[in-house]
Amino acid sequence: MHTHYQNAGASEPMGHGVILRQGVRSTAFSLIEVTIALGIFAFAMIPIIGLVSLGMKTLRNSMDATVQIDLVRKTVGEATRMPFANLSTAFDKKLFYFDNEGVQQVSRNAQTIFVASTAVTAAPSLLAVDGSMARLLNVTVHHIEDTNNKTVFSQLIVNTAQ
Repeated sequence: MHTHYQNAGASEPMGHGVILRQGVRSTAFSLIEVTIALGIFAFAMIPIIGLVSLGMKTLRNSMDATVQIDLVRKTVGEATRMPFANLSTAFDKKLFYFDNEGVQQVSRNAQTIFVASTAVTAAPSLLAVDGSMARLLNVTVHHIEDTNNKTVFSQLIVNTAQ
């Protein structure tokens, strides 16, 4: 077998690859080609990673909003089951604490994620003829770590005993 090596002073032109043996050429990628390919890959992956991060944040906000709406529903449900005469005592300027799944806590503790605050006011005259027969329950649910993240809800509770 005859081995032929090219040198810089050779008169024949350089081919696509270096001739190692007669008729056999090297087809490996050069360092420049690998670097360019990695650059293109990184350029494409950075926005995708950003979208995953944004998607996770949106999912978390959606889950929080769902829990907050459920907490408002629970609080209003408890208020509507309360005797009308006790409504102001039980729900005016009260705080209710909940964990991340909406389970009510006895007091604020390490698991507390949401705080529901309530206020009972006289119903506006447009909603009730007699202010003593209806109360407006305002429920505000806050996420402890994000003060901008809140759900506000008002419910008219009417005295049906009269």
